[in-house]
Amino acid sequence: MVNDLEKQFVKKKMKNYEKAITLEAKHKRQTQQEMNELQRDMKYQVQEEKADTESKMAMKKDAIQSSDASIQLYKDEQKSLQEKLQKLNEKQQDLAMK
Repeated sequence: MVNDLEKQFVKKKMKNYEKAITLEAKHKRQTQQEMNELQRDMKYQVQEEKADTESKMAMKKDAIQSSDASIQLYKDEQKSLQEKLQKLNEKQQDLAMK
């Protein structure tokens, strides 16, 4: 009984991480598109504008790196939860054999 509740909790947490990964990936793609637009616009800018655009692009690049780090963290957490679920299944099988 307790094992089933724990398994449900782990599965729900894994599902939440999957949603978080999806959202973070979407945010990363959007930021990358914005950065690409800024890069294209630089071609038509004067020097003062280019400096401002380069600053904005650096912030976008940092945001992309942050998204990558978050996605990796979520994937690592998911892997850990998967291992936890496997252990819970083993525990359930061991208890059923007794």
